[in-house]
Amino acid sequence: MPAGRLLDVQITAVMVDDETLVLDSLERILGREEDIAVVGRATTGPEAIRAVRTHRPDVVLMDLLLKGDMDGVEATRRIRNGLNPPAVLAVTSFDTDAYMRGALDAGATGFLLKNDATTSLAEGIRMAHAGDPMISPALTSRLIATYVTPPADPVCDAARRQVSGLSEREIEVAHLVGAGRTYEEIARRLFISPSTVKSTIGRGMSKAGADSGAQLAVLVAQARLDLLER
Repeated sequence: MPAGRLLDVQITAVMVDDETLVLDSLERILGREEDIAVVGRATTGPEAIRAVRTHRPDVVLMDLLLKGDMDGVEATRRIRNGLNPPAVLAVTSFDTDAYMRGALDAGATGFLLKNDATTSLAEGIRMAHAGDPMISPALTSRLIATYVTPPADPVCDAARRQVSGLSEREIEVAHLVGAGRTYEEIARRLFISPSTVKSTIGRGMSKAGADSGAQLAVLVAQARLDLLER
């Protein structure tokens, strides 16, 4: 990519994957996007941390199954614990439920299934940069299911306390995020604007102490609330 092009882009990204062929493929996909520039690549967790420190990207694409002593979950945690950290979009596969949960707890903004990269990678980066919870629909139910506990479980009680201050609309929107809906899809369904969806999620995050819209969706799922009974 010509160096001068960076002057025109709005979003910079660092890509992390232990397979160089995957990195090449992802970079080719993003090469068609005028508003996104890949400024760094890494194949290990330590390399990813160094690349973030060097390039200060807006978004990191993180493969969760990295080889070596530091996997993508730990790399995500360290990156998100840094000063003014970038958003992290985890790029994963179907067999990584435990890694997805760990990455969400570590601060990942969202999750993109590798098979969806061709059609959804650029939009996922844009959503992560905007703070929106991008989760491939095929992964959403699996991710939420790893957190859900019986109603009598202490975790459920704790989640109910955290979401007790949410409005009915905030809970409704969080449920739709947990169902894998994008902000645009939620807006159309509820006959509101995408910016209203985003501000609703933001208020819910603040009230519940969630770090992302995805975490808010998990809390609402854990609380086992029924909107019809509120």
